[in-house]
Order: sequence, then C-alpha cells, then structure tokens
Amino acid sequence: MSYPAIVVANELIKLSLSEEIPITPMKLQKMVYLANGISLKRKGEKLVNERFEAWDYGPVVTSIYHDFKEYSGNVIPEPKNVNIFQDGSSFANSSSIIVNDEDLKIIKEAWDNAKNIEAIALSAWSHNKNSPWDKAYHSKPKSVYISDDHIKAYFEDFIKN
Repeated sequence: MSYPAIVVANELIKLSLSEEIPITPMKLQKMVYLANGISLKRKGEKLVNERFEAWDYGPVVTSIYHDFKEYSGNVIPEPKNVNIFQDGSSFANSSSIIVNDEDLKIIKEAWDNAKNIEAIALSAWSHNKNSPWDKAYHSKPKSVYISDDHIKAYFEDFIKN
C-alpha cells in the first residue's frame, strides 16, 4: 500500500520522539526517501504515493517541505496532522490513516538504518554518482522528478538482502 508522504513522515517523527533522537526537516526528507526505496526493494511497491523531486540537497517531496519548513534546520517537535485529498474525492486528516504492520516494519527499517546519521551526510549519500537523484539532477534537460524506476533499480542494488 502507498500513503501520503505526511503519513510516512509522521511515523518517522513518532520513532524520533520515542527514541529521543532528533529529526530535522532535511533528515526527515531523506528518511522518507529511504523508506520508499526499501519498500520498492522489499515489496516492489512505492510506500509514498507522491513523487520525489531532485532539489539541490537531494530528494524532496514538496508536500513534506511545506508541512515542515517552519522548522528550518531545527528539530521537529511533533507529528503534524494535516488535511489531505484522498481517493480523488474527499479530504481526510492525516492522523486518521492507519499504516499496516508490514509498512510500519519498512519505516522502522529505514529509521534503524539512518537514525544516527546526520542530515547533511544523508544528503551527501543521496548525491552519489549514478544515484536516482544524480540521474535526474544532471540529466539534459534537467528533470524535476526522480524516476520511480531509477529509485527501484538503485535500491535493488543498494540493499543486498
């Protein structure tokens, strides 16, 4: 199943709070990207139903940027409940969307693998040569969006088990 990015972001923030490991907006973006890549590897499906864009500091989901930009480089103190357009016909509060156990496990895997890595290091990782971000950012003409196929192929090689 795929979710609005805010739902995945909020699950990561909950983990941050429960383990008392701070998370900033930049780190959150990279962790949402990592969770999505793990899902593509493990299940063959996107975890996030929004597109990642190739911004200067790596992959970004625009909605997450806007939801958390008020924190700039500071720690995010709590999850955000926002109204999201769902199923093409109605609005729902992000806190009303339940993440299934399989997907929570994927989010936890992303958290466990990156929770102790600083945001700038995660950004640098996302910039690796031939990464999905690199392919989009340096394409001619430059692509705004990072290809889901490139993300899937990258994580197929990146995650060995």
